Amino acid sequence: MKKEIITGILAPMQEEIELILHHMHVEEITESGMRKFYLGTIQGNKCVVSLSRIGKVASSVTAAVMIERFQIDRLIVTGVAGGLTDEVCIGDVVIATTCIQHDMDCRPLFPQFEAPLLGKARFECNAQMIDNAFESCSRFIQEELHTFVNQEELEALHIHQPTVHKGVLVSGDQFIGTMPQYEKIRSELPEAVFVEMEGAAVAQVCYEYNVPLVVVRSISDKANAIAHIDFNRYIHNVARYYTWGLVEGMMERF
Repeated sequence: MKKEIITGILAPMQEEIELILHHMHVEEITESGMRKFYLGTIQGNKCVVSLSRIGKVASSVTAAVMIERFQIDRLIVTGVAGGLTDEVCIGDVVIATTCIQHDMDCRPLFPQFEAPLLGKARFECNAQMIDNAFESCSRFIQEELHTFVNQEELEALHIHQPTVHKGVLVSGDQFIGTMPQYEKIRSELPEAVFVEMEGAAVAQVCYEYNVPLVVVRSISDKANAIAHIDFNRYIHNVARYYTWGLVEGMMERF
């Protein structure tokens, strides 16, 4: 009998998985390593959903447990991120093509950004999952966004014509909310499009386990001196709807 494909879904904050769990048909809840793993289906597809928690270590542990214990076949990391270029605006969606840990630096023993003993700094997302995410996110923005979030809230956050981007993700164990942090990343990794605190670490885990991965994030802030102001409002009033809409669309296409 052919094995049923199981999709893992991770997000770091409770607000980002609330609607996923609300719409998911949960069949079982398992606890492991101070984490809850929700087993069930979304759009008729088998999945495991968990709150990864914030940061590289927490999210990597969650991903490893999900892979080892539940034998997932692919993994979606979702939630919010900060934009790093002028082209990426609040309310846009960015899909990672390549993931780098911007705070990994073991020089002079290893090159900057390289994961020690792996000989690799850039961890690629799965091409088919990237295409799936792009189609799903584009449809969500064009057809569904305004049914989830009212126009007044979108205007308050300066969200006008959201766009879907593909590009390089950088991750590190720090919230990027000051100009020196922002400028350091821009100077060292000028190809980076968005920044968050989990995706590249999870990408390394998936590389080591040979599990296909995609990281899909909506942009909550511009990762600069006013990032914390934009971030809090976006998380509470917008992020949960974006995250569910993006996941729903992807699961429909699997």
